[in-house]
Amino acid sequence: MASHIQIGDVSPRIQYTADGVQVQFIYPFPIFEVVDMEVYVEAVKQSVGYTVVGAGNSTGGTVDFDVPPLSGVTVTLARRLAIQRTSDFQESGAFRSQVINDELDYLTAALQQVSDDQARSVQMAITESASVDTVLPSPSANTAIVWNGTASGLVNGPSIEQISTAQVNATSAALSATEAAASQVSAASSATTAQTAAASNMYATNETKLADFAVSLTEDGKQFLIDTSGGPVTVTLPQGVVEADGFRIALAKISADSNAVIVNVSGTDTINGAVTWQFFVPYGQSVLTLDTTALPNTWFAAGVGLTAPVNVVDLHDSARPFDIAFAAGFGSTMVAEDIAVQSYGELVAPRTFTITSAQLYMDIAPVGAAAIFDVEKNGTSVFSAKPQVASGANIGTPPSNDFTVIIAGDRLTFKCTQTGTTVAGGGARFTLAGKLS
Repeated sequence: MASHIQIGDVSPRIQYTADGVQVQFIYPFPIFEVVDMEVYVEAVKQSVGYTVVGAGNSTGGTVDFDVPPLSGVTVTLARRLAIQRTSDFQESGAFRSQVINDELDYLTAALQQVSDDQARSVQMAITESASVDTVLPSPSANTAIVWNGTASGLVNGPSIEQISTAQVNATSAALSATEAAASQVSAASSATTAQTAAASNMYATNETKLADFAVSLTEDGKQFLIDTSGGPVTVTLPQGVVEADGFRIALAKISADSNAVIVNVSGTDTINGAVTWQFFVPYGQSVLTLDTTALPNTWFAAGVGLTAPVNVVDLHDSARPFDIAFAAGFGSTMVAEDIAVQSYGELVAPRTFTITSAQLYMDIAPVGAAAIFDVEKNGTSVFSAKPQVASGANIGTPPSNDFTVIIAGDRLTFKCTQTGTTVAGGGARFTLAGKLS
């Protein structure tokens, strides 16, 4: 053993993170012999490739590697003693201070080693009850160790497979709950949007125009109030190839002159079978809708209502139309979806007119039963035989001609009263035809 050394209050273990260049690593604790030093690179104990310098020195020494450890790896230097007695005192024999000092140093170093090992082990807090049993249960493969029901001891718990299955089930349940909540919100939003979009020819946004203008891609659902008192106004529509099917705008002439509102298409699109379309009637209004289901893309322009420039009663029936359009079974992007028994639109009649007929078409035919619709005036049906689309058909059967008179201020409600049983049907377009009174 080396000459007497002093054991200070220092941990018998130190770690470094290698930089790929350093070869010499200091250990600040004493060792008695070279063999007392254990060297680890990461978790691998080293046996060659290094030299221990400073055995027997109270202040420690160095471990010098032949080749620098790789950058980023952990280098651990630890004093490791055999827990044994290194001296024996004889009865009435010599009592030398060197021997007793060496023995006490060794015992102190061994205690530091035990303390370091204990500090890195699982242990109870000093404040915990001494009655808690920390003896491990018998080993069981792939099984977790858990506290028992009274937290007084350890027992074998669920298997790794059971824990994994529970985690998967919990994650799946949480995901399902999130998706269900999102679906509920989406469904409510879609229903609100569909009802709003289907409510007759009402527009949330109006914009006044005094000169030529082009309709932008973001103006779906807008009504343009056009003043032609300064001369004709040309409206250029966006090209159908970059717009969604069902894109819709309204053009309302707000001046009493006879100047034209001229509508031009873009690209190869057509409008009512031509490349341009126009109307002159003072205070006339038209709804333009895009159909992209076939080429060329087609715009349809339909008159929704006119204020005649002469007394209405002096005009022929064909010269004083007043039509109201409703829709049912469309999503927020005007994609056909299943209809339901519910109200789809309401309005207050702006003027007095007489209902003369109705037209009905469904993109998705009902199956199993007819789809039946109704228009109520102040809560009472205006039809003696309600319009319907037969099972398997798309075109509706016109209602009987009851010539119901609608007075300005009457409340009109469009509703579906029956759907198909196998397939509800969807994408219903309903036009109530009338004449001004």
